[in-house]
Amino acid sequence: MKIRLIALGIILLHSLLSGAQPVIPLTLDTCQKLALSHQTLTRKMGLYRQMHELEVETLNKQLLPGLSLSGQASWQSEVTELPIHLPSIDIPSMDKDSYKANLEINQLIWDGGILNRQKKMENVLLLLNLGAVEIEQYNLRSRVNQVFFSILLANENEKLLKTAMEEIGARLSRVRAGVENGAILPANASVLDAELINTEQTLAGLVHNRAADIYQLAELTGLELSPDVILTEPVYDDLPAINTRLRPEYRLLVTQQQQLGLKQEMSKLDIIPRLSAFGLLGYGKPGLNMLSDEFNPYAMVGVRLSWKLWDWKQHQKHHDILGLQSQVVDMQKETYEQDLRIMLQRIKQDIVKLETLIAADHRIISLRKSVAESAAVQLDQGLITSSDYLTEQNAYIRAQLNLQLHHIQLQHARTLYLTTMGYAQH
Repeated sequence: MKIRLIALGIILLHSLLSGAQPVIPLTLDTCQKLALSHQTLTRKMGLYRQMHELEVETLNKQLLPGLSLSGQASWQSEVTELPIHLPSIDIPSMDKDSYKANLEINQLIWDGGILNRQKKMENVLLLLNLGAVEIEQYNLRSRVNQVFFSILLANENEKLLKTAMEEIGARLSRVRAGVENGAILPANASVLDAELINTEQTLAGLVHNRAADIYQLAELTGLELSPDVILTEPVYDDLPAINTRLRPEYRLLVTQQQQLGLKQEMSKLDIIPRLSAFGLLGYGKPGLNMLSDEFNPYAMVGVRLSWKLWDWKQHQKHHDILGLQSQVVDMQKETYEQDLRIMLQRIKQDIVKLETLIAADHRIISLRKSVAESAAVQLDQGLITSSDYLTEQNAYIRAQLNLQLHHIQLQHARTLYLTTMGYAQH
């Protein structure tokens, strides 16, 4: 998949830099995929998985025998002596100095299930880390959505402003001809000239803002985008019902509860006995014979039992604390779902509002077009001033602008609805 994305990026870059080949339109879905592959988030997921594998491998090594080496040299002021004295019998005594070197091997036999719980905890920790990265990816998709629609809106505004400039320029030529013939006052030409300059200023500001948006999109996706980049407007008609449990934030809260549940289980294991076997090989003076004053090898094997019989109910208190923390997470989930339902319902109302506005925009444009055409004829005949004509013409342009604006805002709202709910657009 990664190779295919890189290939797509190369094709896009080549087509954008080559003037002889057509520019390939960019879709929102393509931009999001390129952004996710270009940023470090995907690599961060890979690092977390590698860390998890190493942690599990480390835990598995606890099932293998452990080998340790120790040494000791000591002198003591007093040693054990037999409190008897027999004539003609020399009772040996212990030396006050001792030397030991031990090689010990330990093998875990039974730990009460602690190791298995630790592995499950590592799995949950991986899910928590991946969930945090998914939240970052969600925020990245939201940024791509915002800048993508900002460029779309700027493109539509540019078309309308250029159309307006062409209309004003053509009308200005006719008015100047009328001024030369003495049929129209010179002030009408000045009004049109000033309006043309204002429109040029608006267009210049729009072009600069769009350039900034294109640069931001290029940084997010890793592409080199030209100012004439073509973006395909996404269309989402069928919207799913509200679901508050698709977002990575909600899944992260669920995973946090799983982690707390595992910690509760592990708290019960604090008082479980642990059994292990050991073997000891040593060399020292004295060896196992405490009365020997020579260096001797020695060996010992056995089993070791460790059992905390009483901890003043510390494990129970820890278990109860974790239960209270789980209840806090429950309340966080409820609050999160409530806030998300409110947000999604507001977006749905915005979608309905925009659909209503678009229906009205079509009727307004039809009416404004008729009025503007009539005003143009009257201006040519000298029946109205340029200001009167511009009022009607600007009203017609604003009506067209509002339609394009509302149409893009509608698709943006639908995209926002899907993204806010947690869907990935395709």
